Amino acid sequence: MSNTRRASGGGPLRQERFASSQEFERGLMANLVAKRCTLLDRPVDRELIWFLQLLSHAPGGLPRVAADLLARYPDKIGTKAMQEFGFKPGQIYSTDRVKTIRDELPFGGTTDFPLKGDVDLVSAASLLDEPEYDLDDYIGERRRRREKRRAQIDDEASRHPTNYPAAKFLSYCVGHAELELEKYLAQMCLDPGVKIRDGELWYFAALITTLRQYQAERIEARNCAAVTSIGSQVCDALDYATESRRLVLIDGNARIGKTYSAKAWSDQHPGRVRYVQVPSTNCDFSFFRAIAESLGVSINLKSKAQELRLRIEETLQPGHLTLVLDEAHYLWPQSNYRNTTPGRINWLMTALINKGVPVALITTPQFFRSQTEIERQTCWTSEQFTGRIGHYEKLPDTLLRTDLEAVARALLPGGDVRSIKAVTLYAEASKKLLAGIETVADRAKFLASRAQRQAVIFDDIKRALEESAIPSDRTFTDAIQAGEKNGRKRAVNVSARPSQPGFRSPETPTRQTPVPPRSATPALSADRRGDIEEVHASA
Repeated sequence: MSNTRRASGGGPLRQERFASSQEFERGLMANLVAKRCTLLDRPVDRELIWFLQLLSHAPGGLPRVAADLLARYPDKIGTKAMQEFGFKPGQIYSTDRVKTIRDELPFGGTTDFPLKGDVDLVSAASLLDEPEYDLDDYIGERRRRREKRRAQIDDEASRHPTNYPAAKFLSYCVGHAELELEKYLAQMCLDPGVKIRDGELWYFAALITTLRQYQAERIEARNCAAVTSIGSQVCDALDYATESRRLVLIDGNARIGKTYSAKAWSDQHPGRVRYVQVPSTNCDFSFFRAIAESLGVSINLKSKAQELRLRIEETLQPGHLTLVLDEAHYLWPQSNYRNTTPGRINWLMTALINKGVPVALITTPQFFRSQTEIERQTCWTSEQFTGRIGHYEKLPDTLLRTDLEAVARALLPGGDVRSIKAVTLYAEASKKLLAGIETVADRAKFLASRAQRQAVIFDDIKRALEESAIPSDRTFTDAIQAGEKNGRKRAVNVSARPSQPGFRSPETPTRQTPVPPRSATPALSADRRGDIEEVHASA
């Protein structure tokens, strides 16, 4: 390593000297974990490894996982015999039980838990020392010293206890777990020699069972999203993509909860799925970087798009993970270049889909408009791509009122009937749908916190609607309409005046009647205005 990465403590402050600090280390590299998982036959074992790999990149990393295990499952710590005997407060292990547990400890445990009559091995070895002087054996001095020392050793052995409190063994195991568990979890995710089974770790004999319980509880804790009818369709389509290992295309309008449902589903499958939002740029590096960050592939400032692509392929091609790409309409080139080909789509087909990697694309109708435009401007054809779509899920154009109410209840736990109804009516009338509910809920929570209250009440909802949401919508609509009325007019083409005499000027082209501009915000119909009035009435 270059010596420029090292700096003396007394030198001038340089920011880059801390760049190699261990605290900045990333989690487990996905491409290396993928190699480990290819040697595991059982899907549940692979899911457990990928679950730990995902947590290694979460805040706190594997040290936090180890601390959580010790704090949440203190009854699971200990050797196999300790799990069998139990270690209740005040429990005492007899001599036979102590011997059984000691056999499971490193080096037999006689040094840390000696019983009555056990001779210390180090002290016994001291009896074999050579004489200090040559005449010691002749005059019997060595024999007297050995007998004296033997008497001391026997006396010390007779003073050892005949039993031990269970708490002492538990403390011994916890101490080792605090020092070693984090490293063992990382080794288990990388080392093919580590068996995925209980009993491999002496101080945490039930580790694998405990990890599976920890995984299930974390998934259950994230399973709090309101399931709408559209959300159910999204989840079913994603389930099919994972099970069939095919390409699935989910198409729906904006603000109906596609992203919300896809993220919730991905959170419920941490050992099988990675969620990515496709960046809107044409840069290949940003595209592969977004996938690499989701997978946990090594990235640095000098990484190139080709290097990231190869690492991503090494991670995904074994087929253990499903790749969910949201905002998939950005997979198409975001320019009007005549010779631009859809490189991202081609890469998905050749590097992932053809290799059996489950891929799900979540998009809006803009996806098909971009596809048509690419085909029109280039020689690229879509037969191969459309032929690889294993399932196309067309989502409804809007959400039902019952779905909006379910989301409102999820975002406003404890909200009364009036609050839920007011928020739902606003979301419908403004056509913001889920975005409208989230806007009002966030504003109401902010008002509640200003009033030093934990729970949101109806007055908070009313103020959020009357003071923020509805006036903001009206102001925005007025601004858009004003911009349309006062927008810059297109300049009239004026023919150049000829410099040569007798040159006939071209006729001024006839101007066509301009098409009225479209409003960015739809005008409210009579029934929508009625809904707005109902929102005010309920508030």
